[in-house]
Amino acid sequence: MAPKAWITYAWADNEGGDFNYLVQEWAAAGVQATYDRIELVPGKRLWEQIGKRIITDPLDGWAYLLTQTSLQSEPCREELAYAVHRALTDRGGDFPLIGLVHGVRIEDVPPALRVRLCVSLADRQWPEQVKAGLERRAPKIAVGAQTRYVWSWHHPYRGDAIVAAVEVRPRFGEVMNWRVAVPANTPVVRWGHGPAGGGEIAGMKVSAVEGIRGRLGETEIIAFGSGDRRSPGASSYLVLRAPFPPVVFFGVSPGELDPPRGVEDLHMMVTR
Repeated sequence: MAPKAWITYAWADNEGGDFNYLVQEWAAAGVQATYDRIELVPGKRLWEQIGKRIITDPLDGWAYLLTQTSLQSEPCREELAYAVHRALTDRGGDFPLIGLVHGVRIEDVPPALRVRLCVSLADRQWPEQVKAGLERRAPKIAVGAQTRYVWSWHHPYRGDAIVAAVEVRPRFGEVMNWRVAVPANTPVVRWGHGPAGGGEIAGMKVSAVEGIRGRLGETEIIAFGSGDRRSPGASSYLVLRAPFPPVVFFGVSPGELDPPRGVEDLHMMVTR
Protein backbone atom coordinates (compact mmCIF):
# COMPACT_ATOMS: atom_id res chain seq x y z
CA MET A 1 0.00 0.00 0.00
CA ALA A 2 1.28 3.48 -0.87
CA PRO A 3 2.45 5.53 2.13
CA LYS A 4 0.14 8.43 2.96
CA ALA A 5 1.08 11.87 4.30
CA TRP A 6 -0.62 15.17 5.01
CA ILE A 7 0.95 18.17 3.24
CA THR A 8 0.85 21.63 4.79
CA TYR A 9 1.24 24.48 2.30
CA ALA A 10 0.28 28.09 1.65
CA TRP A 11 -2.58 28.53 -0.81
CA ALA A 12 -0.65 31.32 -2.53
CA ASP A 13 2.01 28.78 -3.51
CA ASN A 14 -0.50 27.07 -5.78
CA GLU A 15 -1.46 30.12 -7.82
CA GLY A 16 0.76 28.89 -10.65
CA GLY A 17 -0.04 25.23 -10.03
CA ASP A 18 3.19 24.50 -8.13
CA PHE A 19 1.46 22.62 -5.32
CA ASN A 20 -0.62 20.60 -7.77
CA TYR A 21 2.62 19.62 -9.52
CA LEU A 22 4.07 18.53 -6.16
CA VAL A 23 1.08 16.26 -5.52
CA GLN A 24 1.38 14.88 -9.05
CA GLU A 25 5.05 13.98 -8.48
CA TRP A 26 4.19 12.32 -5.16
CA ALA A 27 1.64 10.13 -6.93
CA ALA A 28 4.16 9.20 -9.63
CA ALA A 29 6.60 8.12 -6.90
CA GLY A 30 3.95 5.98 -5.19
CA VAL A 31 3.09 8.34 -2.33
CA GLN A 32 -0.48 9.33 -1.46
CA ALA A 33 -0.90 12.99 -0.57
CA THR A 34 -3.76 14.33 1.51
CA TYR A 35 -4.39 18.00 2.28
CA ASP A 36 -7.03 20.53 3.19
CA ARG A 37 -8.80 21.02 -0.16
CA ILE A 38 -9.66 17.33 -0.53
CA GLU A 39 -10.26 16.48 3.13
CA LEU A 40 -12.21 19.31 4.76
CA VAL A 41 -16.02 19.34 4.93
CA PRO A 42 -17.58 22.67 3.90
CA GLY A 43 -19.54 24.44 6.63
CA LYS A 44 -17.70 22.90 9.59
CA ARG A 45 -15.12 24.62 11.77
CA LEU A 46 -11.83 24.66 9.88
CA TRP A 47 -9.23 24.14 12.60
CA GLU A 48 -11.13 21.39 14.38
CA GLN A 49 -11.09 19.41 11.15
CA ILE A 50 -7.44 20.09 10.35
CA GLY A 51 -6.27 19.27 13.87
CA LYS A 52 -8.21 16.01 13.90
CA ARG A 53 -6.88 14.97 10.49
CA ILE A 54 -3.24 15.58 11.37
CA ILE A 55 -3.38 14.21 14.93
CA THR A 56 -5.62 11.17 14.57
CA ASP A 57 -5.96 10.12 10.91
CA PRO A 58 -4.10 6.97 9.75
CA LEU A 59 -1.08 8.76 8.28
CA ASP A 60 2.47 7.58 7.66
CA GLY A 61 3.85 11.07 8.08
CA TRP A 62 3.46 14.81 7.56
CA ALA A 63 5.19 17.24 5.19
CA TYR A 64 5.50 21.04 5.05
CA LEU A 65 6.11 22.85 1.74
CA LEU A 66 8.59 25.44 3.00
CA THR A 67 8.52 28.66 0.97
CA GLN A 68 8.92 32.32 1.83
CA THR A 69 5.12 32.55 1.84
CA SER A 70 4.36 29.48 3.94
CA LEU A 71 6.97 30.39 6.57
CA GLN A 72 5.02 33.59 7.21
CA SER A 73 1.64 31.84 7.29
CA GLU A 74 -0.03 31.54 10.69
CA PRO A 75 -2.27 28.64 9.51
CA CYS A 76 0.82 26.73 8.34
CA ARG A 77 2.53 27.24 11.69
CA GLU A 78 -0.67 25.99 13.37
CA GLU A 79 -0.53 22.79 11.32
CA LEU A 80 3.14 22.40 12.23
CA ALA A 81 2.15 22.51 15.91
CA TYR A 82 -0.40 19.73 15.35
CA ALA A 83 2.19 17.59 13.57
CA VAL A 84 4.82 18.11 16.30
CA HIS A 85 2.18 17.16 18.90
CA ARG A 86 1.51 13.90 17.07
CA ALA A 87 5.22 13.16 16.68
CA LEU A 88 5.78 13.63 20.41
CA THR A 89 2.71 11.83 21.74
CA ASP A 90 1.35 9.36 19.21
CA ARG A 91 4.46 7.46 18.23
CA GLY A 92 7.11 8.58 20.63
CA GLY A 93 8.83 10.82 18.10
CA ASP A 94 8.82 8.20 15.31
CA PHE A 95 6.16 10.00 13.25
CA PRO A 96 8.06 11.47 10.25
CA LEU A 97 8.00 15.26 9.86
CA ILE A 98 9.45 16.22 6.47
CA GLY A 99 10.39 19.75 5.42
CA LEU A 100 10.18 20.28 1.64
CA VAL A 101 12.60 23.16 1.12
CA HIS A 102 11.89 25.46 -1.82
CA GLY A 103 13.67 28.81 -2.14
CA VAL A 104 14.38 29.32 1.57
CA ARG A 105 17.57 29.20 3.63
CA ILE A 106 17.99 26.28 5.99
CA GLU A 107 18.49 28.70 8.89
CA ASP A 108 14.95 30.02 8.26
CA VAL A 109 13.41 26.56 8.60
CA PRO A 110 11.47 26.07 11.89
CA PRO A 111 13.66 24.37 14.53
CA ALA A 112 11.30 21.39 14.80
CA LEU A 113 12.10 20.56 11.16
CA ARG A 114 15.70 21.80 11.05
CA VAL A 115 16.74 19.00 13.45
CA ARG A 116 15.34 16.47 10.96
CA LEU A 117 16.55 15.66 7.47
CA CYS A 118 14.82 18.17 5.22
CA VAL A 119 14.38 17.48 1.50
CA SER A 120 15.39 20.07 -1.09
CA LEU A 121 13.01 20.25 -4.04
CA ALA A 122 16.02 21.33 -6.14
CA ASP A 123 17.29 17.75 -5.86
CA ARG A 124 15.95 15.69 -8.76
CA GLN A 125 15.65 12.66 -6.49
CA TRP A 126 13.46 14.37 -3.89
CA PRO A 127 10.38 12.11 -4.48
CA GLU A 128 12.41 9.02 -3.50
CA GLN A 129 13.70 10.84 -0.41
CA VAL A 130 10.13 11.66 0.65
CA LYS A 131 8.93 8.10 0.10
CA ALA A 132 11.90 6.69 2.00
CA GLY A 133 11.20 8.98 4.94
CA LEU A 134 7.58 7.87 5.12
CA GLU A 135 8.63 4.22 4.88
CA ARG A 136 11.32 4.76 7.54
CA ARG A 137 14.21 3.56 5.43
CA ALA A 138 17.30 4.98 3.74
CA PRO A 139 16.57 6.41 0.26
CA LYS A 140 17.72 4.53 -2.83
CA ILE A 141 19.73 7.38 -4.27
CA ALA A 142 21.77 7.08 -7.42
CA VAL A 143 25.11 8.82 -6.84
CA GLY A 144 26.36 10.23 -10.12
CA ALA A 145 29.92 11.03 -11.14
CA GLN A 146 31.19 14.34 -9.79
CA THR A 147 33.38 16.87 -11.54
CA ARG A 148 36.43 18.49 -9.98
CA TYR A 149 34.44 21.70 -9.56
CA VAL A 150 31.33 22.78 -7.63
CA TRP A 151 28.82 24.66 -9.78
CA SER A 152 25.99 26.96 -8.69
CA TRP A 153 23.39 28.73 -10.84
CA HIS A 154 22.02 31.89 -9.19
CA HIS A 155 18.83 33.12 -10.88
CA PRO A 156 17.61 35.72 -10.29
CA TYR A 157 20.92 37.21 -9.26
CA ARG A 158 20.82 39.91 -6.56
CA GLY A 159 17.15 40.65 -7.25
CA ASP A 160 17.35 41.03 -11.05
CA ALA A 161 15.03 38.53 -12.78
CA ILE A 162 16.75 38.80 -16.19
CA VAL A 163 20.26 38.31 -14.80
CA ALA A 164 21.89 35.08 -13.65
CA ALA A 165 25.30 34.30 -12.20
CA VAL A 166 27.37 31.16 -12.72
CA GLU A 167 29.56 30.36 -9.71
CA VAL A 168 32.40 27.83 -9.89
CA ARG A 169 35.00 26.73 -7.35
CA PRO A 170 37.32 23.73 -7.01
CA ARG A 171 36.31 21.06 -4.51
CA PHE A 172 39.87 20.62 -3.27
CA GLY A 173 43.21 22.27 -3.89
CA GLU A 174 43.73 25.34 -6.08
CA VAL A 175 43.61 26.22 -9.77
CA MET A 176 45.37 29.04 -11.64
CA ASN A 177 44.64 30.74 -14.96
CA TRP A 178 40.96 29.88 -14.61
CA ARG A 179 38.48 30.55 -17.41
CA VAL A 180 34.69 30.65 -17.52
CA ALA A 181 33.54 30.36 -21.14
CA VAL A 182 30.22 30.68 -22.95
CA PRO A 183 29.11 30.70 -26.60
CA ALA A 184 30.36 33.92 -28.21
CA ASN A 185 26.87 35.42 -28.67
CA THR A 186 26.04 35.25 -24.95
CA PRO A 187 25.24 38.65 -23.35
CA VAL A 188 27.86 38.86 -20.57
CA VAL A 189 27.34 41.54 -17.91
CA ARG A 190 30.49 41.14 -15.82
CA TRP A 191 32.86 38.62 -14.29
CA GLY A 192 35.13 38.35 -11.30
CA HIS A 193 35.63 36.50 -8.03
CA GLY A 194 33.93 36.50 -4.66
CA PRO A 195 32.89 34.40 -1.68
CA ALA A 196 31.03 31.13 -2.18
CA GLY A 197 27.24 31.27 -2.09
CA GLY A 198 26.37 34.02 -4.56
CA GLY A 199 27.96 36.94 -2.73
CA GLU A 200 29.18 40.28 -4.01
CA ILE A 201 31.74 40.06 -6.81
CA ALA A 202 35.12 41.76 -6.42
CA GLY A 203 37.29 42.84 -9.32
CA MET A 204 34.28 43.26 -11.61
CA LYS A 205 34.74 43.92 -15.31
CA VAL A 206 31.87 44.82 -17.62
CA SER A 207 31.15 43.13 -20.91
CA ALA A 208 32.68 46.05 -22.82
CA VAL A 209 36.06 44.60 -21.84
CA GLU A 210 37.00 42.10 -24.52
CA GLY A 211 37.16 38.49 -23.42
CA ILE A 212 39.44 35.82 -24.80
CA ARG A 213 37.98 34.27 -27.93
CA GLY A 214 38.52 30.72 -29.12
CA ARG A 215 36.75 27.57 -30.27
CA LEU A 216 35.58 24.39 -28.60
CA GLY A 217 34.92 21.94 -31.38
CA GLU A 218 32.37 23.65 -33.64
CA THR A 219 31.40 26.28 -31.03
CA GLU A 220 32.91 29.75 -31.02
CA ILE A 221 33.36 30.83 -27.41
CA ILE A 222 34.34 33.85 -25.38
CA ALA A 223 36.19 33.23 -22.12
CA PHE A 224 36.73 35.39 -19.05
CA GLY A 225 39.16 34.80 -16.21
CA SER A 226 42.51 35.67 -14.72
CA GLY A 227 45.79 34.23 -13.56
CA ASP A 228 45.02 34.39 -9.85
CA ARG A 229 44.31 31.34 -7.71
CA ARG A 230 40.89 29.90 -7.04
CA SER A 231 40.41 27.75 -3.95
CA PRO A 232 37.43 26.04 -2.24
CA GLY A 233 36.82 29.23 -0.28
CA ALA A 234 36.79 31.63 -3.24
CA SER A 235 34.60 31.27 -6.32
CA SER A 236 34.80 32.46 -9.90
CA TYR A 237 31.71 34.25 -11.23
CA LEU A 238 30.29 35.04 -14.63
CA VAL A 239 27.16 37.21 -14.69
CA LEU A 240 24.88 36.83 -17.71
CA ARG A 241 21.80 38.54 -19.06
CA ALA A 242 18.90 36.65 -20.63
CA PRO A 243 18.61 34.83 -22.98
CA PHE A 244 20.91 32.45 -21.14
CA PRO A 245 23.17 29.95 -22.95
CA PRO A 246 22.35 26.23 -22.76
CA VAL A 247 25.84 25.43 -21.40
CA VAL A 248 28.72 27.11 -19.57
CA PHE A 249 32.31 25.84 -19.61
CA PHE A 250 35.01 26.11 -16.95
CA GLY A 251 38.65 25.15 -17.26
CA VAL A 252 42.26 26.30 -17.02
CA SER A 253 44.66 27.77 -19.56
CA PRO A 254 48.37 27.23 -20.18
CA GLY A 255 49.09 30.90 -19.56
CA GLU A 256 47.50 34.03 -18.16
CA LEU A 257 46.38 35.36 -21.57
CA ASP A 258 45.57 32.07 -23.30
CA PRO A 259 42.08 30.71 -24.07
CA PRO A 260 40.95 27.55 -22.28
CA ARG A 261 42.35 24.32 -23.65
CA GLY A 262 40.44 21.61 -25.51
CA VAL A 263 37.09 20.21 -24.52
CA GLU A 264 38.74 17.28 -22.76
CA ASP A 265 40.28 19.70 -20.24
CA LEU A 266 37.05 21.58 -19.53
CA HIS A 267 34.08 20.89 -17.32
CA MET A 268 30.58 21.84 -18.47
CA MET A 269 27.40 22.87 -16.71
CA VAL A 270 23.98 22.63 -18.38
CA THR A 271 21.93 25.68 -17.37
CA ARG A 272 18.55 24.52 -18.59
